[in-house]
Amino acid sequence: MSNQNDRGGGFLLWGISFVSSKLRNRKIRKYNKQSRGLEQHTSITMDALFPVQLIHDNIIISGGTSNERLQFCEKILQNAYTQKQPVIVLTAGNSDLENTIVGNGFGIAASRQRKIFDAFTFLELPDICQVVIDTQRRKYDIKPNGRYILQIAYDIILAHGLRPYFANFIKFTYHQIPDRIDECLANGIIAQSKANELKSLLSMGQTEIAKIDAFFYDAKVQIGSISQTNPNTVGASSALSAIWEEKIFLIDIGSSANIMATEILINTLSIAESKGYNFSLLIDDISVANNETLRNILCQKSSSNKIISTQDAFALFDGEERTFSTVVGLSEKTILLSHGSHISCEMWSKYIGEYDKIDTSQNSGGGWFQSSRWGYVSKQSQTETMKREQKIKPEEINRLLQGQIFAYDNQNGSLIQANII
Repeated sequence: MSNQNDRGGGFLLWGISFVSSKLRNRKIRKYNKQSRGLEQHTSITMDALFPVQLIHDNIIISGGTSNERLQFCEKILQNAYTQKQPVIVLTAGNSDLENTIVGNGFGIAASRQRKIFDAFTFLELPDICQVVIDTQRRKYDIKPNGRYILQIAYDIILAHGLRPYFANFIKFTYHQIPDRIDECLANGIIAQSKANELKSLLSMGQTEIAKIDAFFYDAKVQIGSISQTNPNTVGASSALSAIWEEKIFLIDIGSSANIMATEILINTLSIAESKGYNFSLLIDDISVANNETLRNILCQKSSSNKIISTQDAFALFDGEERTFSTVVGLSEKTILLSHGSHISCEMWSKYIGEYDKIDTSQNSGGGWFQSSRWGYVSKQSQTETMKREQKIKPEEINRLLQGQIFAYDNQNGSLIQANII
Protein backbone atom coordinates (compact mmCIF):
# COMPACT_ATOMS: atom_id res chain seq x y z
CA MET A 1 0.00 0.00 0.00
CA SER A 2 2.87 2.34 0.88
CA ASN A 3 4.54 1.72 -2.48
CA GLN A 4 1.34 2.58 -4.32
CA ASN A 5 1.04 5.84 -2.38
CA ASP A 6 4.67 6.65 -3.14
CA ARG A 7 4.12 6.00 -6.80
CA GLY A 8 0.92 8.06 -6.84
CA GLY A 9 2.59 10.94 -5.04
CA GLY A 10 5.59 10.78 -7.35
CA PHE A 11 3.35 10.84 -10.39
CA LEU A 12 1.46 13.84 -9.02
CA LEU A 13 4.69 15.73 -8.38
CA TRP A 14 5.92 14.87 -11.85
CA GLY A 15 2.64 16.09 -13.36
CA ILE A 16 2.81 19.37 -11.47
CA SER A 17 6.42 19.83 -12.52
CA PHE A 18 5.58 19.02 -16.14
CA VAL A 19 2.69 21.50 -16.32
CA SER A 20 4.74 24.17 -14.54
CA SER A 21 7.59 23.66 -17.01
CA LYS A 22 5.22 23.93 -19.98
CA LEU A 23 3.72 27.17 -18.65
CA ARG A 24 7.16 28.58 -17.96
CA ASN A 25 8.42 27.76 -21.44
CA ARG A 26 5.30 29.30 -22.96
CA LYS A 27 6.02 32.54 -21.09
CA ILE A 28 9.64 32.41 -22.25
CA ARG A 29 8.60 31.99 -25.90
CA LYS A 30 6.16 34.89 -25.56
CA TYR A 31 8.85 37.06 -23.97
CA ASN A 32 11.38 36.21 -26.66
CA LYS A 33 8.89 36.97 -29.43
CA GLN A 34 7.98 40.34 -27.91
CA SER A 35 11.62 41.18 -27.28
CA ARG A 36 12.59 40.32 -30.86
CA GLY A 37 9.74 42.41 -32.23
CA LEU A 38 9.43 40.52 -35.53
CA GLU A 39 5.90 40.42 -36.95
CA GLN A 40 5.46 37.58 -39.39
CA HIS A 41 2.71 37.93 -41.97
CA THR A 42 1.59 35.46 -44.59
CA SER A 43 1.30 38.34 -47.04
CA ILE A 44 1.32 42.13 -47.26
CA THR A 45 0.18 44.50 -50.00
CA MET A 46 2.17 47.33 -51.57
CA ASP A 47 -0.46 49.78 -50.31
CA ALA A 48 0.12 48.63 -46.73
CA LEU A 49 3.88 48.73 -47.16
CA PHE A 50 3.98 52.14 -48.84
CA PRO A 51 1.00 54.25 -47.81
CA VAL A 52 0.78 57.50 -49.73
CA GLN A 53 1.64 59.63 -46.70
CA LEU A 54 5.20 58.25 -46.74
CA ILE A 55 6.19 60.08 -49.95
CA HIS A 56 8.65 62.24 -48.01
CA ASP A 57 10.44 59.33 -46.28
CA ASN A 58 14.00 58.19 -46.97
CA ILE A 59 13.74 54.61 -48.23
CA ILE A 60 16.28 51.90 -49.03
CA ILE A 61 15.38 48.88 -51.16
CA SER A 62 18.25 46.40 -51.18
CA GLY A 63 18.65 42.93 -52.65
CA GLY A 64 16.54 40.68 -54.84
CA THR A 65 16.11 40.87 -58.58
CA SER A 66 15.68 43.92 -60.77
CA ASN A 67 12.02 43.01 -61.32
CA GLU A 68 11.37 42.73 -57.58
CA ARG A 69 12.87 46.14 -56.91
CA LEU A 70 10.94 47.59 -59.85
CA GLN A 71 7.64 46.71 -58.14
CA PHE A 72 8.56 48.78 -55.09
CA CYS A 73 9.81 51.69 -57.19
CA GLU A 74 6.62 51.66 -59.25
CA LYS A 75 4.47 51.96 -56.12
CA ILE A 76 6.64 54.77 -54.70
CA LEU A 77 6.51 56.66 -58.00
CA GLN A 78 2.76 56.13 -58.28
CA ASN A 79 2.29 57.70 -54.84
CA ALA A 80 4.50 60.63 -55.84
CA TYR A 81 2.55 61.11 -59.07
CA THR A 82 -0.83 61.21 -57.32
CA GLN A 83 0.51 63.74 -54.80
CA LYS A 84 2.31 65.86 -57.44
CA GLN A 85 5.61 65.26 -55.68
CA PRO A 86 8.49 65.89 -58.12
CA VAL A 87 11.01 63.04 -58.29
CA ILE A 88 14.38 63.05 -60.02
CA VAL A 89 15.37 59.48 -60.91
CA LEU A 90 19.03 58.76 -61.67
CA THR A 91 19.66 55.44 -63.34
CA ALA A 92 22.30 53.76 -65.47
CA GLY A 93 20.58 51.89 -68.28
CA ASN A 94 17.48 50.58 -66.50
CA SER A 95 15.09 50.59 -69.46
CA ASP A 96 12.40 48.76 -67.45
CA LEU A 97 12.25 51.61 -64.94
CA GLU A 98 12.19 54.12 -67.81
CA ASN A 99 9.32 52.30 -69.51
CA THR A 100 7.42 52.08 -66.22
CA ILE A 101 7.60 55.84 -65.73
CA VAL A 102 6.74 56.78 -69.31
CA GLY A 103 4.31 53.91 -69.97
CA ASN A 104 2.23 54.62 -66.88
CA GLY A 105 2.22 58.35 -67.57
CA PHE A 106 4.04 59.08 -64.31
CA GLY A 107 6.53 61.43 -65.93
CA ILE A 108 9.24 61.90 -68.55
CA ALA A 109 12.61 60.33 -69.27
CA ALA A 110 15.90 61.40 -70.83
CA SER A 111 17.81 58.53 -72.41
CA ARG A 112 19.44 57.48 -75.67
CA GLN A 113 15.96 56.81 -77.02
CA ARG A 114 14.46 60.02 -75.61
CA LYS A 115 16.91 62.91 -76.07
CA ILE A 116 15.11 65.61 -74.07
CA PHE A 117 17.75 66.58 -71.53
CA ASP A 118 19.41 69.98 -71.25
CA ALA A 119 21.37 70.59 -68.05
CA PHE A 120 20.96 74.39 -68.04
CA THR A 121 17.26 74.77 -68.85
CA PHE A 122 15.64 77.00 -66.19
CA LEU A 123 19.03 77.90 -64.68
CA GLU A 124 20.11 81.52 -64.33
CA LEU A 125 23.69 82.66 -64.99
CA PRO A 126 24.82 82.39 -61.32
CA ASP A 127 23.38 78.86 -61.23
CA ILE A 128 25.24 77.88 -64.40
CA CYS A 129 28.49 79.26 -62.99
CA GLN A 130 27.98 77.34 -59.75
CA VAL A 131 27.35 74.03 -61.55
CA VAL A 132 30.41 74.40 -63.80
CA ILE A 133 32.80 75.51 -61.06
CA ASP A 134 31.59 72.94 -58.49
CA THR A 135 31.62 69.93 -60.83
CA GLN A 136 34.77 67.82 -60.46
CA ARG A 137 36.76 70.62 -58.87
CA ARG A 138 39.89 68.51 -58.50
CA LYS A 139 39.98 67.57 -62.17
CA TYR A 140 39.22 70.93 -63.82
CA ASP A 141 40.15 73.33 -61.02
CA ILE A 142 38.10 76.15 -62.55
CA LYS A 143 38.71 79.24 -60.45
CA PRO A 144 35.94 81.71 -59.49
CA ASN A 145 37.09 84.11 -62.20
CA GLY A 146 35.98 81.47 -64.72
CA ARG A 147 32.51 82.95 -64.30
CA TYR A 148 33.64 85.90 -66.47
CA ILE A 149 34.20 83.56 -69.41
CA LEU A 150 30.83 81.91 -68.80
CA GLN A 151 29.20 85.34 -68.70
CA ILE A 152 30.73 86.21 -72.09
CA ALA A 153 29.33 83.01 -73.59
CA TYR A 154 25.98 83.68 -71.89
CA ASP A 155 25.74 87.24 -73.25
CA ILE A 156 26.78 86.32 -76.80
CA ILE A 157 24.28 83.43 -76.87
CA LEU A 158 21.50 85.81 -75.78
CA ALA A 159 22.66 88.46 -78.28
CA HIS A 160 22.07 85.94 -81.08
CA GLY A 161 18.47 85.51 -79.91
CA LEU A 162 19.12 82.08 -78.41
CA ARG A 163 18.44 80.70 -74.95
CA PRO A 164 21.38 79.83 -72.64
CA TYR A 165 20.91 76.11 -73.08
CA PHE A 166 23.61 73.60 -72.27
CA ALA A 167 23.74 72.67 -75.96
CA ASN A 168 24.60 76.27 -76.84
CA PHE A 169 27.40 76.41 -74.27
CA ILE A 170 28.84 73.21 -75.80
CA LYS A 171 28.79 74.72 -79.30
CA PHE A 172 30.45 77.93 -78.15
CA THR A 173 34.09 78.27 -79.32
CA TYR A 174 35.84 79.49 -76.19
CA HIS A 175 39.31 79.70 -77.73
CA GLN A 176 37.92 82.18 -80.29
CA ILE A 177 36.26 84.56 -77.85
CA PRO A 178 38.11 87.72 -79.10
CA ASP A 179 37.04 86.92 -82.67
CA ARG A 180 33.47 86.22 -81.55
CA ILE A 181 33.26 89.59 -79.83
CA ASP A 182 34.62 91.43 -82.89
CA GLU A 183 32.29 89.50 -85.19
CA CYS A 184 29.24 90.41 -83.09
CA LEU A 185 30.29 94.06 -83.10
CA ALA A 186 30.90 94.12 -86.87
CA ASN A 187 27.51 92.54 -87.59
CA GLY A 188 25.70 94.97 -85.32
CA ILE A 189 24.65 92.22 -82.89
CA ILE A 190 26.20 94.10 -79.95
CA ALA A 191 27.11 97.78 -79.42
CA GLN A 192 30.62 99.09 -78.84
CA SER A 193 29.95 99.55 -75.15
CA LYS A 194 28.94 95.90 -74.82
CA ALA A 195 32.02 94.81 -76.80
CA ASN A 196 34.22 96.79 -74.40
CA GLU A 197 32.49 95.18 -71.44
CA LEU A 198 33.01 91.67 -72.81
CA LYS A 199 36.70 92.35 -73.52
CA SER A 200 37.12 93.57 -69.96
CA LEU A 201 35.55 90.33 -68.71
CA LEU A 202 37.90 88.39 -71.01
CA SER A 203 40.97 90.02 -69.48
CA MET A 204 39.81 88.98 -66.00
CA GLY A 205 38.97 85.37 -66.85
CA GLN A 206 41.16 84.32 -69.76
CA THR A 207 43.31 82.02 -67.59
CA GLU A 208 40.28 79.71 -67.24
CA ILE A 209 39.39 79.42 -70.94
CA ALA A 210 41.20 76.12 -71.54
CA LYS A 211 39.68 74.56 -68.41
CA ILE A 212 36.15 75.60 -69.34
CA ASP A 213 36.64 74.36 -72.89
CA ALA A 214 37.80 70.98 -71.53
CA PHE A 215 34.83 70.89 -69.14
CA PHE A 216 32.25 71.25 -71.91
CA TYR A 217 34.09 68.82 -74.18
CA ASP A 218 33.99 66.11 -71.51
CA ALA A 219 30.42 66.97 -70.54
CA LYS A 220 29.31 66.43 -74.12
CA VAL A 221 30.91 62.98 -74.08
CA GLN A 222 29.12 61.96 -70.88
CA ILE A 223 25.64 63.42 -71.37
CA GLY A 224 25.57 64.27 -75.05
CA SER A 225 23.80 60.98 -75.83
CA ILE A 226 20.71 62.01 -73.84
CA SER A 227 20.82 65.75 -74.56
CA GLN A 228 18.53 67.64 -76.92
CA THR A 229 20.74 68.94 -79.72
CA ASN A 230 18.36 71.71 -80.73
CA PRO A 231 16.53 72.85 -77.59
CA ASN A 232 15.98 76.34 -79.05
CA THR A 233 13.12 75.05 -81.19
CA VAL A 234 12.20 71.68 -79.70
CA GLY A 235 12.51 72.44 -75.99
CA ALA A 236 14.16 70.35 -73.29
CA SER A 237 14.05 69.62 -69.59
CA SER A 238 16.57 69.86 -66.78
CA ALA A 239 16.33 68.53 -63.26
CA LEU A 240 15.46 72.03 -62.05
CA SER A 241 12.71 72.61 -64.63
CA ALA A 242 11.15 69.21 -63.87
CA ILE A 243 11.08 70.00 -60.15
CA TRP A 244 9.49 73.39 -60.80
CA GLU A 245 6.87 71.71 -63.02
CA GLU A 246 6.26 69.01 -60.33
CA LYS A 247 7.23 66.20 -62.68
CA ILE A 248 8.83 62.82 -62.27
CA PHE A 249 11.96 62.94 -64.43
CA LEU A 250 14.20 59.94 -65.11
CA ILE A 251 17.72 60.73 -66.31
CA ASP A 252 19.75 57.82 -67.67
CA ILE A 253 23.45 58.65 -67.23
CA GLY A 254 24.45 55.41 -68.99
CA SER A 255 26.99 54.19 -66.44
CA SER A 256 28.02 54.73 -62.82
CA ALA A 257 31.46 55.52 -64.25
CA ASN A 258 30.06 58.76 -65.72
CA ILE A 259 30.90 60.66 -62.56
CA MET A 260 30.84 64.05 -64.24
CA ALA A 261 27.24 63.53 -65.41
CA THR A 262 26.19 62.56 -61.89
CA GLU A 263 27.92 65.57 -60.37
CA ILE A 264 26.28 68.00 -62.81
CA LEU A 265 22.88 66.63 -61.79
CA ILE A 266 23.61 66.57 -58.06
CA ASN A 267 24.97 70.12 -58.14
CA THR A 268 21.78 71.20 -59.93
CA LEU A 269 19.73 69.56 -57.19
CA SER A 270 21.73 71.44 -54.57
CA ILE A 271 20.66 74.65 -56.30
CA ALA A 272 17.05 73.46 -56.23
CA GLU A 273 17.32 72.90 -52.48
CA SER A 274 18.86 76.34 -51.96
CA LYS A 275 15.86 77.84 -53.78
CA GLY A 276 13.50 76.05 -51.41
CA TYR A 277 12.08 73.50 -53.85
CA ASN A 278 10.65 70.27 -52.43
CA PHE A 279 11.49 67.07 -54.31
CA SER A 280 12.56 63.44 -54.00
CA LEU A 281 15.70 61.84 -55.40
CA LEU A 282 15.61 58.18 -56.46
CA ILE A 283 19.00 56.57 -57.00
CA ASP A 284 18.73 53.38 -59.03
CA ASP A 285 21.85 51.25 -58.56
CA ILE A 286 24.40 54.04 -59.11
CA SER A 287 27.61 53.42 -57.18
CA VAL A 288 29.10 56.11 -54.94
CA ALA A 289 32.59 54.70 -55.46
CA ASN A 290 34.88 57.60 -56.47
CA ASN A 291 31.84 59.90 -56.51
CA GLU A 292 32.29 62.20 -53.54
CA THR A 293 29.45 64.54 -54.54
CA LEU A 294 26.89 61.72 -54.63
CA ARG A 295 28.23 60.29 -51.38
CA ASN A 296 27.93 63.64 -49.64
CA ILE A 297 24.34 64.28 -50.69
CA LEU A 298 23.29 60.80 -49.55
CA CYS A 299 25.03 61.24 -46.19
CA GLN A 300 23.47 64.63 -45.47
CA LYS A 301 20.11 65.21 -43.89
CA SER A 302 18.25 67.70 -46.05
CA SER A 303 14.82 68.92 -47.08
CA SER A 304 14.73 66.46 -49.99
CA ASN A 305 14.20 62.77 -49.33
CA LYS A 306 16.23 60.02 -50.94
CA ILE A 307 15.13 56.62 -52.22
CA ILE A 308 17.85 54.08 -52.99
CA SER A 309 17.08 50.96 -55.03
CA THR A 310 19.99 48.60 -55.48
CA GLN A 311 21.01 44.97 -55.75
CA ASP A 312 23.28 45.39 -52.72
CA ALA A 313 23.43 48.63 -50.74
CA PHE A 314 26.65 47.71 -48.92
CA ALA A 315 28.39 47.01 -52.23
CA LEU A 316 26.89 50.21 -53.67
CA PHE A 317 28.81 52.15 -51.02
CA ASP A 318 31.96 50.26 -52.02
CA GLY A 319 32.03 48.34 -48.75
CA GLU A 320 32.59 51.52 -46.72
CA GLU A 321 30.97 50.72 -43.39
CA ARG A 322 30.96 54.34 -42.25
CA THR A 323 29.12 55.57 -45.35
CA PHE A 324 26.75 52.61 -45.23
CA SER A 325 25.91 53.20 -41.56
CA THR A 326 25.34 56.92 -42.13
CA VAL A 327 23.01 56.46 -45.09
CA VAL A 328 20.94 53.64 -43.60
CA GLY A 329 20.78 55.54 -40.32
CA LEU A 330 19.07 58.42 -42.14
CA SER A 331 16.47 56.15 -43.72
CA GLU A 332 12.98 55.85 -42.29
CA LYS A 333 12.18 52.57 -44.04
CA THR A 334 14.29 49.67 -45.29
CA ILE A 335 13.11 46.85 -47.54
CA LEU A 336 15.42 43.83 -47.55
CA LEU A 337 15.24 41.08 -50.15
CA SER A 338 17.59 38.14 -50.59
CA HIS A 339 21.32 39.00 -50.70
CA GLY A 340 24.00 36.77 -52.14
CA SER A 341 26.91 38.32 -50.23
CA HIS A 342 27.37 36.99 -46.70
CA ILE A 343 29.26 40.15 -45.76
CA SER A 344 26.29 42.29 -46.81
CA CYS A 345 23.91 40.00 -44.91
CA GLU A 346 26.06 40.43 -41.80
CA MET A 347 26.01 44.23 -42.19
CA TRP A 348 22.23 44.33 -42.49
CA SER A 349 21.86 41.96 -39.54
CA LYS A 350 24.09 44.24 -37.49
CA TYR A 351 22.09 47.31 -38.54
CA ILE A 352 18.70 45.79 -37.60
CA GLY A 353 20.15 45.11 -34.16
CA GLU A 354 19.93 42.64 -31.31
CA TYR A 355 17.44 41.71 -28.61
CA ASP A 356 17.51 40.08 -25.17
CA LYS A 357 16.66 36.40 -25.49
CA ILE A 358 16.10 33.83 -22.75
CA ASP A 359 17.90 30.67 -23.85
CA THR A 360 16.86 27.38 -22.24
CA SER A 361 18.65 24.06 -21.96
CA GLN A 362 17.35 20.83 -20.46
CA ASN A 363 19.33 18.84 -17.91
CA SER A 364 18.48 15.27 -16.95
CA GLY A 365 19.78 12.90 -14.34
CA GLY A 366 18.77 10.00 -12.17
CA GLY A 367 19.91 7.15 -10.02
CA TRP A 368 19.03 3.80 -8.56
CA PHE A 369 17.59 3.52 -5.10
CA GLN A 370 16.47 0.70 -2.78
CA SER A 371 13.79 0.81 -0.17
CA SER A 372 11.46 -2.15 -0.02
CA ARG A 373 12.35 -2.80 -3.67
CA TRP A 374 14.80 -1.59 -6.31
CA GLY A 375 13.75 1.37 -8.46
CA TYR A 376 15.05 4.26 -10.62
CA VAL A 377 14.24 7.96 -10.17
CA SER A 378 14.60 10.45 -13.05
CA LYS A 379 15.40 14.11 -12.37
CA GLN A 380 14.70 16.84 -14.97
CA SER A 381 15.84 20.46 -14.65
CA GLN A 382 16.00 23.50 -16.93
CA THR A 383 18.76 26.10 -17.13
CA GLU A 384 17.82 29.58 -18.33
CA THR A 385 20.36 32.07 -19.65
CA MET A 386 19.81 35.64 -20.81
CA LYS A 387 21.81 36.46 -23.93
CA ARG A 388 21.91 38.96 -26.81
CA GLU A 389 20.90 37.65 -30.21
CA GLN A 390 20.44 39.20 -33.66
CA LYS A 391 16.86 40.06 -34.56
CA ILE A 392 17.55 38.79 -38.06
CA LYS A 393 20.43 36.40 -38.62
CA PRO A 394 22.54 36.81 -41.79
CA GLU A 395 21.46 33.43 -43.12
CA GLU A 396 17.80 34.44 -42.82
CA ILE A 397 18.40 37.35 -45.20
CA ASN A 398 20.38 35.13 -47.54
CA ARG A 399 17.61 32.49 -47.66
CA LEU A 400 14.71 34.80 -48.46
CA LEU A 401 12.71 33.44 -51.39
CA GLN A 402 11.54 35.56 -54.31
CA GLY A 403 8.74 37.81 -53.13
CA GLN A 404 9.73 37.53 -49.46
CA ILE A 405 10.96 40.59 -47.58
CA PHE A 406 12.04 41.98 -44.26
CA ALA A 407 10.70 45.51 -43.76
CA TYR A 408 12.28 47.63 -41.04
CA ASP A 409 10.95 50.97 -39.79
CA ASN A 410 13.76 53.00 -38.30
CA GLN A 411 11.35 55.44 -36.64
CA ASN A 412 9.37 53.05 -34.46
CA GLY A 413 11.61 49.99 -34.65
CA SER A 414 8.93 47.76 -36.20
CA LEU A 415 10.19 44.72 -38.09
CA ILE A 416 8.06 42.69 -40.51
CA GLN A 417 8.63 39.51 -42.48
CA ALA A 418 6.09 38.86 -45.23
CA ASN A 419 5.35 37.82 -48.77
CA ILE A 420 4.50 40.65 -51.18
CA ILE A 421 1.20 40.36 -53.03
